[in-house]
Amino acid sequence: MNFRALLKRWLTTRAAPWLAYTVVRIWFGTVRVKILNFSVYRDYFLKNTSNRNVVAGTWHSHAIFFFYFFRTLGPRGIMISKSKAGEFTSKIAEHLGYTPIRGSSSRGGTAALHGLIQFMCARGETRFCGTAVDGPGGPARVMKTGMLAVAKESGSWFVPMACSGTRVITFPKAWDRTIIPKPFSKIVMDFGEPFIVPKDISRVDMEALCRRTGVILNKLTDNVDRI
Repeated sequence: MNFRALLKRWLTTRAAPWLAYTVVRIWFGTVRVKILNFSVYRDYFLKNTSNRNVVAGTWHSHAIFFFYFFRTLGPRGIMISKSKAGEFTSKIAEHLGYTPIRGSSSRGGTAALHGLIQFMCARGETRFCGTAVDGPGGPARVMKTGMLAVAKESGSWFVPMACSGTRVITFPKAWDRTIIPKPFSKIVMDFGEPFIVPKDISRVDMEALCRRTGVILNKLTDNVDRI
């Protein structure tokens, strides 16, 4: 491999992700956060008084700020696609202290889910994981069962969550209408009540639980949007 190729590889795999991480820290560091249902955030994320692992799920449009917001928790896994963009994102995730598990429902999804389950089942400190539950290609705000399966197999709490902002950048042509808070704006986030997915749940009941959880996520989203 010649010098030019080595330099290009270093810029794309090391320098650019570090620069993006630095920009994210500075940019999002100016954003004020208001948390509704603070007791859930306190008891299941900050203190985790239950001593049980937590799987968090949100819509794809909200994932970017949550990705930053949870940077100070303990061991955290996150599912990131195997695309080129996913490779870049995984490097930023590592800078933020995450353990990236590569794959999505369209590429390597089964292996990634097993990897995430293994991560969550490891002994030691309380662990967290999360990802968008309507990704990677939509339809938007329609939940898939993957993260509920991770919660079931690892015996973790599942916590629905949503966020919105007073001034945000949106991508109207994107299927998920991703939001990014503008500097010095305010983000409002809300957490639904945590629940355990029974180990012996049937496929039919799992699909029903998935639909109910999607309804909860949409109610949380509509509420923070109104605020």
